[in-house]
Amino acid sequence: MKYDIVFEGGGAKGMVFVGACEEFFTRGHSFDRLLGTSAGAITATLLAAGYSPAEMLEALLEKEAGRSVFTGFMGPPVSFSEDEIRNSATKKMLDGVDFTFVPDFVEKKLHEALLRALTASGTFRHVLALVERGGWFAADRFISWFNAKLNSGTWKSGRREFGSMTLEQFFAATGVELAVVASDTTDGKILVLNHRTAPDCPIVWAVRMSMSIPLVWDEIVWQASWGKYVGRDVAAHAIVDGGLLSNFPIELFISDAPQVTKLMGPKKDNPVLGMLIDEKLPVPEAKGLLVHINIKPEELKTVQRLRRLVDTATGAHDKMVIDEYSHLVAHLPAAGYGTTEFDMSDERRDALVRAGREAMALYLDTPAGLTLPSKGVARIPGARMPSTADRIAANLLE
Repeated sequence: MKYDIVFEGGGAKGMVFVGACEEFFTRGHSFDRLLGTSAGAITATLLAAGYSPAEMLEALLEKEAGRSVFTGFMGPPVSFSEDEIRNSATKKMLDGVDFTFVPDFVEKKLHEALLRALTASGTFRHVLALVERGGWFAADRFISWFNAKLNSGTWKSGRREFGSMTLEQFFAATGVELAVVASDTTDGKILVLNHRTAPDCPIVWAVRMSMSIPLVWDEIVWQASWGKYVGRDVAAHAIVDGGLLSNFPIELFISDAPQVTKLMGPKKDNPVLGMLIDEKLPVPEAKGLLVHINIKPEELKTVQRLRRLVDTATGAHDKMVIDEYSHLVAHLPAAGYGTTEFDMSDERRDALVRAGREAMALYLDTPAGLTLPSKGVARIPGARMPSTADRIAANLLE
């Protein structure tokens, strides 16, 4: 059976998707349209690029200097250029402190020299990156890794060469309808990025925007060369993780309201499957949480607070969809795993992948899992009453 699949966001916990996909394909199922947020966007894009679960599992096993390659996604901020220091908000704040006995031009030079010296300190560079770029860490390593994944291995009768493609070019090459979700914090709007809405946006940067957890990774500024979004100029807008507004936008595949089909194209009659990372379900044989991130726990408190606020803000929205369409949702265990636990041990990773495989088997063995999504019920001849998905999607897109 061919499904439209939605992948939830969840950072490192998204490794559970590999096991779930393995079981899904083993059962003889396939996909038509793909939609994902954050880690779900990475998974959806790799599937669209022809990756098999075995290839994805191989990617999970990659090591650098004896540690998981994913550990590099939490990289130190890149050095600040002279222009960045000169035009930084931090320098403007320092310039606001005026010592009347010191000439202004001397003060400004001293402030620049002070910032230049402080950026040589690893800890202060993180602080400055948080203030100026919106994230404690840099994700440059993710860009190079993901680009390499989209340009490696075989695809059909040739090699994979998708890394430099735009969303429009990627769709033309693969024929797969892929959409990833991001959040425009400048306008306070959700972005559903695909070949219809943002044809000129590079595929790698679309995914990078979708996975940019606020305060963890630096926010992305939309470049003019990436074109418009649904005909709207969003150049210089700050874009972050799609989970800020919706971590599980399954309603975009269920609803056939005009504002949804404008973004997603005509609704199809495929069954919809949502792969949800469930932090309340235990992972069999998983040991205690092991985190080897090279920062102190107290330095993450701001990030932890923001994540709780985001979860609270999006939780009500996503829970409404999950409750209404529970028969379309496969719950994948992830209790005890951290969103940024990229350097989890091999044993914990294997347990998570295995749990995803077992949870998908349970879902597919449940008759309700094959139910088609509900549609609006016509109560007046020729009329269509909005479904729950229509109402939720309308609220989300507004």
